[in-house]
Amino acid sequence: MKLVKVTRKRQITIPKEISDEIGVKEGDYVRICLDNDKRIIIEKALSLSDLAGVLNPGKPLRNLAEDLDLLRKVGERN
Repeated sequence: MKLVKVTRKRQITIPKEISDEIGVKEGDYVRICLDNDKRIIIEKALSLSDLAGVLNPGKPLRNLAEDLDLLRKVGERN
């Protein structure tokens, strides 16, 4: 168990050992919730690339979020 400090903006830092173990890196999203005993649970949220891999196993899609954003921007211009 690790001890972390809550900042005045109520932020915490996930210790490197824990973030490495669950695969969280800069820019990733995490889910946070409470269990029935009021303990905080933090878990990595699936990214668009992770979700795309579910539909197309074995073929990771690179830059999926960036490609979708570019297509959206192009569509706004038309």
